[in-house]
Amino acid sequence: MMSGVTEVNVELAVAVVSAVFSLGAGIFSARANRKAREFEHELERRRKAEDEVATALRILRQYRDPLLDAAHTLQSRIYNIVRNSYLNIWLRCGDPEQERYARDYTVYALAEYLTWVEIVRRELRFLDVGDEEHNRQLMALLMQAQLTIQDSTWLTGPFRVFRGHQRAIAEVMMVPTGAPDGPRRECMGYAAFCDRLDEDEDFRAWFDRLRREVDELVERDRDDRLVRLQNDLIDLIDHLDPKALRIPAQFRHRLPQPPSVSPGVPTQATPRA
Repeated sequence: MMSGVTEVNVELAVAVVSAVFSLGAGIFSARANRKAREFEHELERRRKAEDEVATALRILRQYRDPLLDAAHTLQSRIYNIVRNSYLNIWLRCGDPEQERYARDYTVYALAEYLTWVEIVRRELRFLDVGDEEHNRQLMALLMQAQLTIQDSTWLTGPFRVFRGHQRAIAEVMMVPTGAPDGPRRECMGYAAFCDRLDEDEDFRAWFDRLRREVDELVERDRDDRLVRLQNDLIDLIDHLDPKALRIPAQFRHRLPQPPSVSPGVPTQATPRA
């Protein structure tokens, strides 16, 4: 009788131990599966983040040179207007073709810059470029130039364009590239710009005031807005091309800035060297 009870106890003990091991194995397996899922989720998150960074850096590389070129074109035109009396010479030269070029290419240079800024803004707005400090500096420099252009409190005179108008000008200047890969939009060229001015009244209306203000610049000894904008653009060029590989240093001369008349005057986004 005792032997039978012992056998039952042994079988019960074996069953209990087996159940405990099964339960433990189940718990371990569930934890392992959960850890594996968490690990896979973390890997996917990192892959996605890396893909976003790679995409953002690719966009920056694709658009850096057009933005750099547009910034240089505009700062160079401003420098020639203020320092070399460009408009005084060519807007009154007696040659209608040269006079139109002096007027309309000045407007085009501003519009081209605004267009590439807007393209970069649209392409990067949902992406993280990875290097937060570099990205912060770029956005701050673009914002500083925007504030200089739109300021109506401390900077008076021609070429004041409010933020919404800046983006609208960029919108009408954009053209699709049609490329399956690479930049999806770019800025129209100067020849197309002139054709649109001649043929499209709605398009021309966006630029009528700026074209008139080019003529007003001839009558002014200096324009503080343009001087500040030229310095803002040099800051941007220094940021985009710090080693002066694309824009040599001898083409980065700064116009002397007017003294600040109030703490509210737009200031440079980053300290100058």
